Amino acid sequence: MHKLRTLNLPPHRGRDFFATVFVEPDPDNFDGFDPSADAEKWGISIHFQPDDPYASHAEVARIDTEHGEPHFDRLYEPDQRKDWLGQDFTYEDAQRELLSNWREYADQFFENHY
Repeated sequence: MHKLRTLNLPPHRGRDFFATVFVEPDPDNFDGFDPSADAEKWGISIHFQPDDPYASHAEVARIDTEHGEPHFDRLYEPDQRKDWLGQDFTYEDAQRELLSNWREYADQFFENHY
């Protein structure tokens, strides 16, 4: 999938957090692109930059349609389970879920993985 935009989230636990929106196909016009209407596949990821400046970002949680149906990758949990959300789960639902609860997911990530 192609990165559409990255949003800066408020610092939390002394780290910079981000929400990145991914879509497929790659949009020709980013300004007018609406993932809920224009994307065949979409995803939203909550992530942060680890202490090592050369390390890639660490994902905390992700909701996407990569496997044909919306699902929630709970990367903050020890087993990193995947919950299938059903065909009626929308991009707006994913955005609301992750942006409303990202701090809780980040706290659980640090408790389980650090």
